[in-house]
Amino acid sequence: MDKELLQAISIAGLFHDIGKFAERADAVELPDKDMVAQEYRYAHAYHTELALKSLFPAGQLEREFAGSSEVNILNMASRHHKPRNIYELIISQADRIASGHERSAGDELSDYDTGGRERKRQTPLISILSRIKLFGEQVKPEDWRYKINHASVSGSAGDFTSFFPVPKEHYPYNQVEEDYVQHWHHFRQAVQPDSGNGLDLFVQFPVILCLCRDFQWCLPASTRKEELPDVSLFDHQKVTAALAGCIYWYHARCGNLNERDIMDHSVPKFLLYCGDISGIQKFIYKISSKGAYRTLKGKSFYIQILAEILANEFVDRFSLTQTNILYASGGKFYLLLPNLPDTIQTLEDVQHEVNMELLKQYNGALYLRTGYETLSADDLTRKSGTTLYRIWDRLTRGLVYQDRQRYNKAATDDYDLLFAVRPQANLNACEVCRQTMKDKRETICAACKEMAKLGSQLGAANWIVLGSNGADLPEQGKPVMEVYGKQLWLFEKMPEKINGENLLFMGINSADYHKTALSVQHRTPVNCVPFTIGSSHRFDTDFDNIAQRSAGNFKRLGILRMDVDNLGRIFSEGLENYQHELIQNTTRFHSLGRITTMSWQLGQFFGAVLPAMLNANPDWCERVTVVYSGGDDLFLLGAWDALPDVALEIRRLFSRFSCHNAAFTLSGGMVISGGTFPVYKSAEMAGEAEAKAKSHTTILLQAREKRQKNAFTFFDQPMHWKQFSALADMQIKLMALISQKEHYPLLQRLRAIALSWQESARKLKQSKGEMPLEEIRNRLQAEKWRWRMVYTLSRYSDAKSEEIKNDIESIKEFITGNVAGTEKTGIELLGVLTRWSELKLR
Repeated sequence: MDKELLQAISIAGLFHDIGKFAERADAVELPDKDMVAQEYRYAHAYHTELALKSLFPAGQLEREFAGSSEVNILNMASRHHKPRNIYELIISQADRIASGHERSAGDELSDYDTGGRERKRQTPLISILSRIKLFGEQVKPEDWRYKINHASVSGSAGDFTSFFPVPKEHYPYNQVEEDYVQHWHHFRQAVQPDSGNGLDLFVQFPVILCLCRDFQWCLPASTRKEELPDVSLFDHQKVTAALAGCIYWYHARCGNLNERDIMDHSVPKFLLYCGDISGIQKFIYKISSKGAYRTLKGKSFYIQILAEILANEFVDRFSLTQTNILYASGGKFYLLLPNLPDTIQTLEDVQHEVNMELLKQYNGALYLRTGYETLSADDLTRKSGTTLYRIWDRLTRGLVYQDRQRYNKAATDDYDLLFAVRPQANLNACEVCRQTMKDKRETICAACKEMAKLGSQLGAANWIVLGSNGADLPEQGKPVMEVYGKQLWLFEKMPEKINGENLLFMGINSADYHKTALSVQHRTPVNCVPFTIGSSHRFDTDFDNIAQRSAGNFKRLGILRMDVDNLGRIFSEGLENYQHELIQNTTRFHSLGRITTMSWQLGQFFGAVLPAMLNANPDWCERVTVVYSGGDDLFLLGAWDALPDVALEIRRLFSRFSCHNAAFTLSGGMVISGGTFPVYKSAEMAGEAEAKAKSHTTILLQAREKRQKNAFTFFDQPMHWKQFSALADMQIKLMALISQKEHYPLLQRLRAIALSWQESARKLKQSKGEMPLEEIRNRLQAEKWRWRMVYTLSRYSDAKSEEIKNDIESIKEFITGNVAGTEKTGIELLGVLTRWSELKLR
């Protein structure tokens, strides 16, 4: 197998439809129709040739492969609709499989009030999130569109919502047309600047791949009126590249690189592979308060970089490119690989190597569990009788099963490593993680020292440098740590001159990484890519100092945990039940492109948008820190009084980000502790609060529906987000009143009313077996707290100003009325309201 040809095929696959981008931006000339029909079949294929010539030097595009001047990237990319040789046929088949897998007919809702020849340059991308639908939900589809924009979120104030979709009436077609022109210009300048040399198509392919995502994530793969424009050009081209690489790899190794076998779609040539790092939460949070913040940062970063390194290591073993990494975030990665017996053996060997290293370093706290399922082209195009959803479901179930058989290979090969008893005379416990240590003279174990060092240096870092073991960076000193065969350095500034080979530079939350790739002095071109850290890595203090930043005299640390509800259902039935006005068999929408798009977008929200949101707020950026945010969940620490507002803003932004689709909701929990309280215990308590919210049921009065999840637990009280928002509004009104010294007694009266209701509720619930729950609720509304409230508040408002009387009346209405259109009344939340206000006022 020719590894250089394999890379060229992947590159050609990634750029096979780049002509669509160029022609929509009016950046290429109109071709002769007869010539196009004869040579290319479609105009966009000819435009691909012109676009590539404007982006890369002829020497790179026309580099000869397979001993023929006709086999080159330019031809493979542009001639895929009329293939003339085996290699152009591979791109053609990969494109057909990807298109058959992703594309579907449009409906009336997807039309964009434009047509004719101008349609292609006036149609933006539909958000997949707007059409997700869970079974049982009665939701009318409402298409939201992405503006043509750069994907990277730099973290500066004001730019993080540019990634969000908007209702289509907010993005007129004439603006779409203008944006295309500017977007192509910026893309071409990023790849091939007017001044100086451009990026090397072969050596710097990782940089180019990232630029393609940044610029093409928001462009539809198809703008034809009869097709739904909900799959991005980037995702279509990336899947095509991954399929093409696997097809060549498979047939070259099998020795049947011929037209008949390549076009046989019934053979399972592909392997869908998943690696999932198990034990993450326990690994991250299992620390005491001593040196905890830096250690937490280090551990969170380690999990992120470990998943990235492992995903790249697996594809490197097969000489594939990063296009075969379908998704990598949150400690999990999905790969598309060729399906051959030695592929599976290689995967098992790498998994064993990784787990042995993790066992030795972290005593089994982390474990890489893996799973794979075979795929044929017929499977991917729904012609085999199965669907990707069923295959994906089997893969997920296999991961759970494997987690029950950890170290089975190690138990066979090296029994003593796992089970031997080694008596030790001098044992000690690490002050941070409580892990047993052999050296009694040490107080902190080597792993915690390494994580604390990593977390400390991360605070000032802008660049991560990865090199293979033995990489030589003498001027920059020793690496911070080693991660599965890779040495890792952290830099605040990129060194002007770099020594060493096979290095990867990763710009932390960087939008301008590609500029550095063109400016670094090195013997060969370097690869600089972005790396999103889902944490406030510059926030450098300890927990007690964070607690001290609380307003008022009550200095406590708040711990907030949140995650997406029903994520498994969203990826399974949400795509299987995709909203479409014409197509009944919606299982066709469960495709690799849509799965990876949703995964990446959710990862961007938690990993990039959320930290940027905090950085943009002058109050929160100094008082709240992101310990971890990525994939679909988050863990925040901060001054206790700031976190409730942060939680509400996260929920508001997430709803907007997901097109206000009822399928996408969050649940979370917050607890309050002292700054020296053990972190693992705080994390555990916050996790319990989150679980309480997940199990909470809300009754909506207007629809008389019961809704689970979509809730938040605060002061041990779970409530729907609408209820918590209404409670927060009332808390602001109450604080404005009781902050005046003469009205402080009102808080004590409200507290007494809340305690009276709680006592009545306790007594009535003791008799739950004697009366129905509904009767208990009705009885509670007429208990003594009610007349006490009327008497107390009426007496308090006597002889007060008219404005105060109106405020008191508003409080009474809140207490006795239903909160935010739900069955819950304000009296049930009065205890939370008074406690919240009391602590803020203290």
